[in-house]
Amino acid sequence: MPSPSNVIVRTVRLGSIQGFTILGLMVLGLMVLGLASPARADSYLNFVTALWPRAEKAGISRETFDAAFAGLGVDPKVISLAGTQPEFNQTIRAYVDGRLSADRIAQGKAMAQRWKSWLDKAEERYGVDRYVILAIWSLESNYGASPGNSDTVRSLTTLACCTTKRPELFRDELIDALKILQEHDITPRGMTGSWAGALGQVQFMPSSFLKYAVDMDGDGKRDIWNEEPDVIGSIANYLKLHDWDAGKRWGYEVKLPAKFDFTAINAHDGGPAGAWAKLGVARVDGKPLPDGDKAWLFLPAGSKGPAFLTFQNYWAIKTYNISDSYTLSVGLLADRIRGIASLKGRWPTQETTLNRAQITAMQKKLKALGYPIETIDGKIGPAARAALRTWQAKAGLVADGYPTPAVLQKLSATP
Repeated sequence: MPSPSNVIVRTVRLGSIQGFTILGLMVLGLMVLGLASPARADSYLNFVTALWPRAEKAGISRETFDAAFAGLGVDPKVISLAGTQPEFNQTIRAYVDGRLSADRIAQGKAMAQRWKSWLDKAEERYGVDRYVILAIWSLESNYGASPGNSDTVRSLTTLACCTTKRPELFRDELIDALKILQEHDITPRGMTGSWAGALGQVQFMPSSFLKYAVDMDGDGKRDIWNEEPDVIGSIANYLKLHDWDAGKRWGYEVKLPAKFDFTAINAHDGGPAGAWAKLGVARVDGKPLPDGDKAWLFLPAGSKGPAFLTFQNYWAIKTYNISDSYTLSVGLLADRIRGIASLKGRWPTQETTLNRAQITAMQKKLKALGYPIETIDGKIGPAARAALRTWQAKAGLVADGYPTPAVLQKLSATP
């Protein structure tokens, strides 16, 4: 009997085989293995059947379509994972420390030497810092060692047909996956990645692959699964097309003066670095700030932790994964691979953070108090930080925009 992860059904032109319908075979196979109900198998088949006209309209050949779905069925692992509601209570320090291990830094330096010629070409062609390319590659797939082994077509089909979260999004991503197969960048069973459909060593969703993946080595395929030059070029192309500022850094660790005016942050964010310098903000290495560049002050652990002045390239990196923990980790890992020493600033000894439900409550309270919070999503973004800083100043607190349980408690008690 095949293993549960290799279920199950052949969908060849959705016909019948020796008197058994494809649906019948699918239902029987899934029920025998205890992996899916007849209703779920029925939903899978009906979805694939209904998908063909849309795929054909998108330019997918029947041959490509049939090959893509041959031997596939519902993936129970995907259904299980899609049904979870993980809570991320990890502090930004813990997240960063977990991605700046000595082994990861050493491997990054080794990869910088191994792929030097292709990193040279990527920097020349796209203007993107090689160390940031390496850092993203590391965080996304451990330099290709952990790209995920889920069948992408199977994963996306399961998400689109048999889960309730954003089925239209996954259906559209599935069509884009079929376009990749139509263009022969990879074989159907070679198209693997995360359970949620992110592809290969760079973890692009199919729609991002079509926009940003490149054939860096010129072999006629955009192979982000097996060809490291294509991996390097695709990351670089992505960042360039997300407004990477060539020749510039993502940011610098800075130190604040003893009596820094935290209430000035909102007015100065996005202003020239020279204006921050006039407030007493200075690089920890003593070198001058790039005077005319737009800069933002980032205090990942509030006033008691390390401080960073970030620039346009921080935001370019953040489009890859809209998380400050991720973005800061990429920037700092790139610095360590480059050879820049560890942080001068110290993290708080007892750092605390809010979970998503608490951040949602904070956003709702700030909005109820009249602050401009447009989206209640349980995530700390620039608007939420700015609103929190304004409230903190009004409440007589240090206006660092850092949400803690104590801050939330005081905010919640505000009439």
